[in-house]
Amino acid sequence: MKQTKTIPFDWELYNNNRDKYKVVTRDGDEVTQLTKFEGVNNYPLRGCKANYIQSWELNGSYHKHNESDSFDLQLQYEEEVFESWVNLYKADDGTLYTSITYTSKNYAENSRNLNYIKTINLNDLV
Repeated sequence: MKQTKTIPFDWELYNNNRDKYKVVTRDGDEVTQLTKFEGVNNYPLRGCKANYIQSWELNGSYHKHNESDSFDLQLQYEEEVFESWVNLYKADDGTLYTSITYTSKNYAENSRNLNYIKTINLNDLV
């Protein structure tokens, strides 16, 4: 299973790993053809967003004073996520404990026993 992750924009990280990252704005619009123009001090990054050429600071900010904006750049990438499920139990003395880790919800639910509370997807906790 793959999950889309979003991290703050970093020009060097993106430029050295263009095949891994997709550039998007905070509001989720994709930015294509992102280029750094050498010798340009103000807004050296140029890219295409919704068929318009836009400009950004090297740190991905749309505004010079680092005010948060929906046009600010972010990096997205796909990460392989492995399912991890546990059953939560409550002992007679009130102590909570978990089962072993299962690779599917179905397998975890079919393995529950006495004092069962619920089945938890560990991926939801991160």
